[in-house]
Amino acid sequence: MSKKIIQDILIVRKSIRMVKKSDISDGFFSKKEKALDKKNHPDDLTSVAIIKEDSISNYEYTEDKKHITKNSLIFLWIICFISIAVLLFILSSLFAKATLTITPKNQTITLNDTYEVVSDKNTPGLHYQVMTIKKDLSKIVETDGEESVERKAVGKAMIYNNFSTSNQRLINNTRLETRDGLTYRIRESVDIPGIKTINGVKTPGSVEVEIIADMPGDKYNMKVSDLKGDFTIPGFKGSTKYSTFYGRLSADVDGGFVGNVKKVSDSVLTTNREELSGLLTDDLIKEIYSKKPEQFVLFKDDYYIRCNDLPDDSTGSEYKISEECSINAIIFDKDELAVFIAKNKIKDFDNSKVDILWSDDVTVSLFGITERPWSETSLRAKFVGLVQVVWYYDTDKILSAIIGQDKTVINSIIENNKNSLVEIQATIRPMWKNIFPENKDSIKIVDVIRDVSK
Repeated sequence: MSKKIIQDILIVRKSIRMVKKSDISDGFFSKKEKALDKKNHPDDLTSVAIIKEDSISNYEYTEDKKHITKNSLIFLWIICFISIAVLLFILSSLFAKATLTITPKNQTITLNDTYEVVSDKNTPGLHYQVMTIKKDLSKIVETDGEESVERKAVGKAMIYNNFSTSNQRLINNTRLETRDGLTYRIRESVDIPGIKTINGVKTPGSVEVEIIADMPGDKYNMKVSDLKGDFTIPGFKGSTKYSTFYGRLSADVDGGFVGNVKKVSDSVLTTNREELSGLLTDDLIKEIYSKKPEQFVLFKDDYYIRCNDLPDDSTGSEYKISEECSINAIIFDKDELAVFIAKNKIKDFDNSKVDILWSDDVTVSLFGITERPWSETSLRAKFVGLVQVVWYYDTDKILSAIIGQDKTVINSIIENNKNSLVEIQATIRPMWKNIFPENKDSIKIVDVIRDVSK
């Protein structure tokens, strides 16, 4: 019996031909189909898929299947990965941030020391300045009768020293006299600065003082425009100082009066004057701190407040009282004071620029030889408390050195600034970057001792 050749195993070509069911008769190929397949594929049989008419179109079509190899898929993934990596790199460069946490050189010291401080900048030592603010306030009070009064006019004048380069002290009640023979007195002792040379021109020293008429009455009332000539100082008559010290009005002199005025009881006046003084004192303390230059330090309670009763105005239908208060504060330049303290408290201090962090419990007590220490030229200052001396470093220089540089540049910065820096810690975001941003605005500096950031 001859072997039957099995022809069910077919080599499928690249296309699957789909024909309508109606073109197949009784499960056999039509003669037309057989002849066509025989001609086109002499060595193979062709698989014919029979598709139900209710599933697809009755029309014949051929679909060429595209094969994507495994290597092609890998190549596609590599391209995607590289694109994402490049995108992330660009974004990280655009939005990179860095933080430098700096610990400057610092030293804590205990103060319990008294130093002499001076107001003249030409005198060696620690210097201070006096900051002065004056304010006045008025109020209408109820009257309870009339009385006869005599009041002296008050005002202000500038006193000039065109005698020498040395200061000249004028004591309280020093007389000033007009050409008409009217006499006024200064109300407080003052030091008139000496002659100064400015741009090659000698300029007399000057100071403003409050003056009061020597006698009551309205004839002593005088406007700035009324003064003919200058005030002279009778106490200098007979010396060369008489012609080289003089005064000029800087504010009207008024309030002089003799006659009957409305009366207010002493108790009412005292109560209302105390109220005005209290309001002025509070305002002056707030104002002295708010107007203090940033470069200066004003320690707690290192100011002096004085209040004066201004002449009452009772000549009209109302009785008005006025009070004037002044505050004189002793202030120190921060940088000069820091270096002075460091020199006196730190062994082998090298005169570096330093800052001092003053704790709230530090006190600075000032002592003079008079009741008016702000008008003196030298004081004793006792410093008590715990302070921290902190060295300065150049922030701009550090930023310039790290912009666009590798993170390891920090080591050389610390080495080059070991006299002012203890440690620098750098953090760069995103975390995989080791290069500082090119834009200095993207770099933040945090000082852990001063507790500030830039």
